Amino acid sequence: MLATACADHAGDTTTTTATIPEGSGIAEFETPDGERCRILLTGTSADAARQAFVVGTSPGIPDGFILPGDGGVNAGHEWHMTEVEFANMTIEVGDGTVSSIDDPGYEGFVAQHGDRFCPWAPS
Repeated sequence: MLATACADHAGDTTTTTATIPEGSGIAEFETPDGERCRILLTGTSADAARQAFVVGTSPGIPDGFILPGDGGVNAGHEWHMTEVEFANMTIEVGDGTVSSIDDPGYEGFVAQHGDRFCPWAPS
């Protein structure tokens, strides 16, 4: 799991399809297969990510709900994550790659797996 770029975007005017709440951050996560997704982090998730990135580590495995649409941050995908928390490990059913949602599409993924997602894969 590679996590990069979590910054405060409170004054960022380049995002036009979503309102970025003050104190939030956008982080890009990469699974071991090289796929990437961007996640809007708010509240304690944004704080945990900022603290981890400052010391050069990852905050953990993002785990949250998926919703349709890119949410203004996950460009190139028909879904986005919300209510994200970080875990040190997840159960196997939480394993997921970006294509595990992209290939069947949002509706297909939710019908088969539910509306929670952990973008990572065991190495």
